[in-house]
Amino acid sequence: MRPSVPEAWSLRGHGLGERATLRWAAGLAATALVAYIGATALLLSNAIILPGAGFARLVLAVFIGPLALALSAIVLLHRAGRLSAPAAMSTAASAIPACGFAALTAASWSVGFEEADADLGRSWFGSSTLLFLILAWIAGTICLVAPVESMLSKRRALPMRLVQSTALAAPLALVFGALTLMTPLIGTLGAVVLLVVALRQNSANRPPAPRDTFRAAPWSPPISAATWTRRRAAPAGAAALVTITAGVGCALFALTGSSWAPMVKDSTHAMNLGLAVGALAAIPATIAAGTVLTPRFGGVMRWSALLCCASLIVVAAAQFLGAGHPNQWPLILAAAVLMGFAVALPFGRLIPGGSALRVGVTTMFGFAGSIVGLSLVTMAAFIAPLAATALLVWSMTRPAAHGKQPSPPLITYQGG
Repeated sequence: MRPSVPEAWSLRGHGLGERATLRWAAGLAATALVAYIGATALLLSNAIILPGAGFARLVLAVFIGPLALALSAIVLLHRAGRLSAPAAMSTAASAIPACGFAALTAASWSVGFEEADADLGRSWFGSSTLLFLILAWIAGTICLVAPVESMLSKRRALPMRLVQSTALAAPLALVFGALTLMTPLIGTLGAVVLLVVALRQNSANRPPAPRDTFRAAPWSPPISAATWTRRRAAPAGAAALVTITAGVGCALFALTGSSWAPMVKDSTHAMNLGLAVGALAAIPATIAAGTVLTPRFGGVMRWSALLCCASLIVVAAAQFLGAGHPNQWPLILAAAVLMGFAVALPFGRLIPGGSALRVGVTTMFGFAGSIVGLSLVTMAAFIAPLAATALLVWSMTRPAAHGKQPSPPLITYQGG
């Protein structure tokens, strides 16, 4: 009258599999994204010096973020038919100890480093880093066996597939563990990708709402690659040339200005001045790039270019303040946030659903993009000449537009 143990676990697996919808995948990916953003904010702000802030950052970046990311990927693989319900449940169950032991490995290494730096005796926890690492590796290997086995050919026998999947899962566990412990950037990008995939798949599975109206189809002249003639691309090329000339000069001044410029105090002062003026020199190419990308990607590129210019102005002000100024790092962080939103705005078009969902997800993307934006704003003086060179080549190689009259709008009928 009662199911056996295998039958009971099969019932649990299939029950969880039916409840694990794409909304679960989107929610877990959003949780991972928030965890990575919070860990990065703690690391880059003054909050890291507060008591317990280091432990909170470790939990967010090494346990909650990777675990939510892994569970979101498991749900997506199950909904795509790559993992059966029992295999998905066992993979999710083994992901919990894998992420837990990985967090213990990072915490043990941190405690051991602090004890060695303070010339204190090694505690059992600080000296157990290798043990936690081995346990995390074993749990991670078990977690990856089922996903790897699902991608192998089904023609071979099950024991042979298990041996092959274990042999492949072991090095993959080391790779994923190293990426988890090294930097949250990879996890942040992974969470963004999984969130977009889950939202788009969930929107694609919804039946379209029936409509039964007569209306004129929205019409605008088609814009192809040949529409932008050499005459129209000339301002973009001129702006790119200005950025290249000024940017190269600023980069050289930042690297060598202390040896030949009498008004420069030292190499740090020369670096600050070169980075500041180089960031301002990138503005013409930024405006030109936003102008030429607007017909293809929409008016959002104008807002993206505006945020990028604001970010460059803020980081230039931070560099003019000089190293050691108390307001330099806060201004650099503000510039990174602006650059993150400049990068994230164009990707908001990929998010389906209502305006509230798109605004919320795009906001998360903006804060996540701040991690990339920090690298962009600090190296803007060196990146701008390269990007401007690409824009100059684009402006010089545009095909000429052919005079073709656009077709008039048609009255269409859209019925349910």
